[in-house]
Amino acid sequence: MKSRFIGFMTLAVCVAVAVAGCGRREEPPPPGARPAVLRIGYTPSEEAVSDRAAANQALARYLERRLPGLKVTLVRTPSYGPAVEAMTRGEIDLMGLPPFAYVLAGKSSPVEAIAVTGSAQTGPRTYQSDLIAHRRAGVTLLEELPTLAKQLRFNFTDPASNSGHLVPQARLAELGLIAERDFESSEFTLSHIVSVFNVAFGRADVAGVSDTVLQRLIAKGRVRREDIVTLWTSDPLPNGPIAVRRNLPPEFKRELQQALVSLATADPVTALAVMEQYPERNLIYLPCDDSLYDAVRALAARVNATATR
Repeated sequence: MKSRFIGFMTLAVCVAVAVAGCGRREEPPPPGARPAVLRIGYTPSEEAVSDRAAANQALARYLERRLPGLKVTLVRTPSYGPAVEAMTRGEIDLMGLPPFAYVLAGKSSPVEAIAVTGSAQTGPRTYQSDLIAHRRAGVTLLEELPTLAKQLRFNFTDPASNSGHLVPQARLAELGLIAERDFESSEFTLSHIVSVFNVAFGRADVAGVSDTVLQRLIAKGRVRREDIVTLWTSDPLPNGPIAVRRNLPPEFKRELQQALVSLATADPVTALAVMEQYPERNLIYLPCDDSLYDAVRALAARVNATATR
């Protein structure tokens, strides 16, 4: 039985092709040469606490100063699916991606992780995934889901989301559940915020969401803690990387990595502006490589094997 996830990812890719096809393609640089233009991609972020566009604009200006002669432009995409496809088509060169979107991008167009946000003391940032339910849905324990699933409406977020799709899908599979088969309904909302609101206001019964988004909505009073039951919280998950297209010149990729890693010391004012989008304080860019996401890749393989049986 084909997973509904496959259909949603196909749709996301088709939309992305249409979006990407509308843009003007830059002429590729000669082999081995630094490109004249670096295109930084970004999506509107539900986890950002400030304007993500402003943060990326600050990063763009810093890179132009750090790498003389380089012009940096921003490419905004509506969600992770179009962003992945834009990287596949060579229309985005550098972008912060969630872990699962990064793994998906690597399937069609090799991308390379060069940096990740974190701290020198604790290493890369982590976050968690939650399975939540409305308190009136009749489910208070995770172990009750297999019995009650047929009566419950389930929400995932973005098909390329780690905490809003892959991780909760894997936890359901451990319970013997496939959302589109075993629940009354299963939908993608394309938004952690929408999924939380749907559960909090009774439009859905259960959802997989980012714990970071959930806690921020509760702290801001936008949803009431007493309306939501947390059925399960995952172990800490590695945050997504700053990724580049792997076929960029090796020396240019090293320059970009060094510029990111040295941001906090080279330009503290810009570093504050760039990191303002995250809830944690005193973050820096740390070097990283693809191995940080081996566990995500393995989890995706297990989930796909279960969903396509």
